[in-house]
Amino acid sequence: MALAASGQISINDIYTETGNENELNASLKDISDGTFVTINTENASANRPDGSAPHAMSEFYSYDHDLTNTSYGTWSAGQQSIGSNPGGTNYYNRSITFTGFTSDVIDVYYTLNSGVVRGGLSVATSTSGFPNNSATYRTVNSSTGNFGTAVSINGSGTLYCRFKYIQHSSLHETSNRTIKIVADGETTPGLVQNNFDDSGGGFP
Repeated sequence: MALAASGQISINDIYTETGNENELNASLKDISDGTFVTINTENASANRPDGSAPHAMSEFYSYDHDLTNTSYGTWSAGQQSIGSNPGGTNYYNRSITFTGFTSDVIDVYYTLNSGVVRGGLSVATSTSGFPNNSATYRTVNSSTGNFGTAVSINGSGTLYCRFKYIQHSSLHETSNRTIKIVADGETTPGLVQNNFDDSGGGFP
């Protein structure tokens, strides 16, 4: 939990933030220049002491000793195109790297770019390799907050996603959507799924 962004903070507040509640002897100088504890430079420069005199308590405003910067890489492949096949089921794999998370729950959702969605999209995830067809698949909705809390990512690694698309039992589909994953406020680049109706021999 970060220190306050304004107002009064004390040496004891800083001790607590750094996990040294029982420390009694460190000076503001020792805390500010790293003698007492190494300053976490993942904090923006405005949210941590600069290590130089004169030292001030206000340099610790918003300081978070446990802060890690989260980020994603890029998807292992680009757009996935799915031809219309009413009643059919399509699977495809994509993976993406992640860095700096701390057991953060993921939310998977999509935004519709064009067309009409007729089928159902779901995904199975793993951090140790691509899931198979019999894995647990969770529905991907068109808004955030509906994926549940069962899946989280921790530290750095690779998130392996196997997407499953069950097409409408009788209707052809033409749609284009962007799939995203968000965790700890950090959102992946978009992954495009393009459904096209080639029943008449045409392509999008």
